[in-house]
Amino acid sequence: MELSKLTSKGQITIPKKIRQALQLEEGDRVAFIEEDGFVIMAKADLKQLHDLQDILSDEAFKTLIHKANHHL
Repeated sequence: MELSKLTSKGQITIPKKIRQALQLEEGDRVAFIEEDGFVIMAKADLKQLHDLQDILSDEAFKTLIHKANHHL
C-alpha cells in the first residue's frame, strides 16, 4: 500500500512505485474510476482503459469490492 497526502488545492503526488508500475511519465493522463466507494486509478490510454473495463465488469471483481466495502 502506498499513501499520499491531499493538498489544499486537491492535488496529490503519485508515489514513485505507483508511477513506475503504471509506466507513467510527465504529461501522461490518468483516469479515476469510482466503484462502490473505491477509486481505481489507471493510465488513460485506450488499451489499459479497455482492460480495466473488462475487469470492472467481471462479477468476481464486483463481489470482491462489495465484500471489501462491507468490512470497512
